[in-house]
Amino acid sequence: MKRSADTVRKWCEIILGQLGNPRVFALDVDEVDDVNTLILGSDTIPGPTLRALSEKAPGAAESGVLTFVSLHPSGSGSGVRLPDSLPEHQVVLMLAEQLQEEVWESSQGEAVPECPGHQHPARADAVDEVPSWVCPREGKVLRPILSADPPA
Repeated sequence: MKRSADTVRKWCEIILGQLGNPRVFALDVDEVDDVNTLILGSDTIPGPTLRALSEKAPGAAESGVLTFVSLHPSGSGSGVRLPDSLPEHQVVLMLAEQLQEEVWESSQGEAVPECPGHQHPARADAVDEVPSWVCPREGKVLRPILSADPPA
């Protein structure tokens, strides 16, 4: 399923909101012909200067969306490759896991999103193919990840 960069950016913004709206220094979301390309930036913080280099044969290319997020003023961060061939729930889980990891690293271990009544954060998981925040201890579904509503 072909996804637009705008859709993936919106998902990132929803997830980051659930992770406490950390200060984002860079959020780059680009549709690409091959998600397995080597990405080079000509600046410290990736943005419109990203360019892709690939040594793969043209027939082996897999279209998709590349994301990069930096929550650090130095521009350091991480990205995730989201092939169009993956089902939507898997793409949302990959985004949630990567963004949660970035927030955890940039905040020295803040437990977000909160798991009510526990010290640990909720974990991204698929429940009947619905990406959800789940208590890792009890398995209780807390809420869908793409819910724009704040937690109750």
